[in-house]
Amino acid sequence: MPHIEYMTLKDLLKQSTQKFKDNLAFQIKKDLPAGRHGEKYVKYTYGDAGKYATGLIAALKGLGIQKGDKVAILGENRPEWAISYLAVTAMGAVAVPLDSLGTEYDLKGIIAHSESKGIIYSDKFHGIIKEIPNLKFKILMEKDFEGLKNRASEDFGYDVSLNDLAAIVYTSGTTGIPKGVMLTHKNIMSNVMTGCALFDIGPSDMALSVLPIHHMFETVGGFLAWFYSGARITYAESLKSFKLIQNMVETKTTIMIGVPMLYQLFYDGILREVEEKGPAFKFIFNILIFISKAVKAVFNINIGRKLFGQVHRKLGGAFRFWVSGGAAIDPDILKAFDIMGMTIVQGYGLTESSPVISANNLSHNKYGSVGRPIPGVCVKIINEEIVANGPNIMQGYFKMPEETEKVIRDGWLYTGDVGYLDNDGYLYITGRIKDVIISSSGLNVYPDEVEFELNKIPYIKESCVIGRKVRAGIKKGSEEVFAVVSPDIEYFEKMGLSIDDNAVFTAIHEAIGKLNEKLPMHKRISGMEVRSTEFPKTSTRKIKRFAVRKEMEKLWQR
Repeated sequence: MPHIEYMTLKDLLKQSTQKFKDNLAFQIKKDLPAGRHGEKYVKYTYGDAGKYATGLIAALKGLGIQKGDKVAILGENRPEWAISYLAVTAMGAVAVPLDSLGTEYDLKGIIAHSESKGIIYSDKFHGIIKEIPNLKFKILMEKDFEGLKNRASEDFGYDVSLNDLAAIVYTSGTTGIPKGVMLTHKNIMSNVMTGCALFDIGPSDMALSVLPIHHMFETVGGFLAWFYSGARITYAESLKSFKLIQNMVETKTTIMIGVPMLYQLFYDGILREVEEKGPAFKFIFNILIFISKAVKAVFNINIGRKLFGQVHRKLGGAFRFWVSGGAAIDPDILKAFDIMGMTIVQGYGLTESSPVISANNLSHNKYGSVGRPIPGVCVKIINEEIVANGPNIMQGYFKMPEETEKVIRDGWLYTGDVGYLDNDGYLYITGRIKDVIISSSGLNVYPDEVEFELNKIPYIKESCVIGRKVRAGIKKGSEEVFAVVSPDIEYFEKMGLSIDDNAVFTAIHEAIGKLNEKLPMHKRISGMEVRSTEFPKTSTRKIKRFAVRKEMEKLWQR
């Protein structure tokens, strides 16, 4: 791949809004009032996006925002979120994307820690935002965007360089304190521009945005890369599979980024429909599978699109490829879709690497691997740990130099993941040094955070949270949260409660059920074990998590 001259996010905004001025940039489906008919999608051209963005830049400057000031952004996937991010970063301020699924406590804490001067948010979060003090301004997407287009100008803000900070993206830490990943314009745009070159994305592509837009995987892969390429971005109206398929059909989606569970749902839906159509249809389907496999094995030609045209049409009939990330995908799912003429490519990365480190592409797609390091990024294995270096590696954690020193050494990012490179340079992930649990939706669960909540339960003396591999169903291959707990027998006795094993288990089980109602979906505890003996511990009385995991794995294998 030829050398790439990186641009800033300011350059991105200028270039795309001029180069693709009349092309559709964003669209989102809205419910029409009763009795009204017509276009259900609200649409923004690239030219419109430029006008709204420069109008917002003018508004932010009028509110006193200077270069380097932090501005928080909170909202669901929508055009106004994207325009806000472009405006904030292009003008030279620093975007602080907030998790739309975050708790009120977390959101308030991040806004304070990031030193955000103000916030741009959607009405869904008005109840939380109105209670936050010490913000210079609060811009509401639904209301305050209306007049921005009239304030459009040629003023794109302050001078911006590649090494200027563009965003602080918070990722939960094992201590329970979120860490702000500092990313420059170069960090982000190196990933954007390299990704576009690898996948040949262009103005003819119709993209569907599904994953939470604040997540770096979606910010870069499902927003900025497509905006850089002139593609049309449609924001999914729902994460329900039938709604996604409806959006794909209506918009003739060509590309989409998702997590493994989404593709598993699609595949299960296909098989379910085959079963419902009866034995004869199932027989024909299996014959077509056999033919497609045979032709590919003998002639290295994929005729799946021709053989399974009906399946393709149900998914819009226009897609070129899907991208899977955030968690490991079952290679069997990749192969099954490939036989039907549908390509899914898998990549790997972290927020700290802006986010992509390696990726398969359309011409080099090795199942089971997460691809080769992307151009410009170097990967090596040190003591089995994957370490990476390149223009995409973060500057560090905001106001956390000691945490930064743990993962950045001599410019190399120590990922905490275990893996290897094969003879062809493809990277494989085999485990994690870190204790982080990756849910089926690709979200990180940090054991310490769940343990903190468990240990508030009076029946529980100590707890150890680990990930348990899901062995069947749509979440197969991902991990679920499993808690091993030690009961506080003294408390049971003090309260005059039975210390019978069944009574103890029932009390703790019910308490965890109530806790689950308060926890975000991906952090909910799916299984538990009540431990009658003390946890294995270090000399400093810390629980040996790896030893507990080893014991439980033996138990699960029985």
